[in-house]
Amino acid sequence: MGGRIGLAVVVLTLAASGCGTDPTASNEYIELEQQLARLIQERDALVAEAAPVVDRATTARYENAQASQEALAAIIADPTAFGTETEVLDLLDSMAVPDVVSGDLAFGGTMTGIWRTGWRNTLFGRDDMSVKTWRSWLSEDGSVGGSLWTWSGIASNGEPFAIPGVEVSRFNDEGLYTEVVMFYPFENAEVHRRIREGN
Repeated sequence: MGGRIGLAVVVLTLAASGCGTDPTASNEYIELEQQLARLIQERDALVAEAAPVVDRATTARYENAQASQEALAAIIADPTAFGTETEVLDLLDSMAVPDVVSGDLAFGGTMTGIWRTGWRNTLFGRDDMSVKTWRSWLSEDGSVGGSLWTWSGIASNGEPFAIPGVEVSRFNDEGLYTEVVMFYPFENAEVHRRIREGN
């Protein structure tokens, strides 16, 4: 459609420069002007028709992603409230695409195939560790979100530790997790030191 409009403008310009009389008075100019107006009207109608579809899709993704975020935060806060270890991990599996990219930059980076194992280690690896989610955020279209959290526990030497971190996630149109990455405000070596020695 843009090409047709551009061609009409070029034709109008050529007509204007090629004759000594007022080109806007010619039948050709009037016809081209009417054609251009029709094309613009068609374009505006198509844009107006597509907008509600885009808005509905964006709204649905936002709502679905928000529900996934809230469910994950609730599971992290109290995994036992959602059943056995297997039931909790099955629930987490249902919230992500099968090839979800996940991981922790201080513990091996990110890859596919470690979603379930990562959550098993985080939620059920040790009774003396917990994760507190302080705040979550989500982009307007529901495609990207994240949270601020603190990972707490007892270090290897018996001292307490508390490590803040940030999680950044991506969601598909159904609001399922497609990528989850954990970041820390420290070098990786400092994260490991705190787990060994405490804060």
